[in-house]
Amino acid sequence: MLLSVTGASGVGKSTALGALRKVDFGRPMICVEFDSIGVPEGADTAWRHDAIERWVQFALAAQDEGSDVMLFGQAPPGELLAAPSADQLDGIAICVLHASPTSQEARLLGRGEPADSLVHHLRFGTWFHEHARNPQHAPEVIRVETPTPMAWDRWMTLTPDDSDWVTRWPVTVIATDDLTAEQVAAEVEEWARGVQNGQGPGIRLRGKPKK
Repeated sequence: MLLSVTGASGVGKSTALGALRKVDFGRPMICVEFDSIGVPEGADTAWRHDAIERWVQFALAAQDEGSDVMLFGQAPPGELLAAPSADQLDGIAICVLHASPTSQEARLLGRGEPADSLVHHLRFGTWFHEHARNPQHAPEVIRVETPTPMAWDRWMTLTPDDSDWVTRWPVTVIATDDLTAEQVAAEVEEWARGVQNGQGPGIRLRGKPKK
């Protein structure tokens, strides 16, 4: 199984990764960072599509060895679910960490992010949140032609009103504005344990993001 902890920059993914690596889940769990494969200069959507498929292949190899994989990084749900080999996994569950623009900006500035890059990060964060709640929100952001043969038809017409929404869009959103780093990690751990225990992922909104 592949569990993806994702979201825009500045929402708490890296901090949660550090904590979750120390957790005993009672069965093999490999916690990895998306960018650990190396990010080339000028990395674009085509690179990300290829990288996501490589991580799916990694998860398939781990699955054959009896391990789950928890992947931390900027992998939009629609891209992960459309990865060519994703349908070979025993399961996929996605946890989107979300911070309001105000909180996200403060965190990015706090870690030294250049001010001129903030607009890009904040816009992507807003899109990411809406995409997690409804794949029909501006799908053109990720649905572009690249050398990786993405299977967009898996969710191309899917909406929250469809009867099979929960099974075809296994996404949980956690709002991190009012949570400490430790609390974010605890929420992700609770989500992951629930997924491993067979609780339906679906969209569950945890916490209330600030305006």
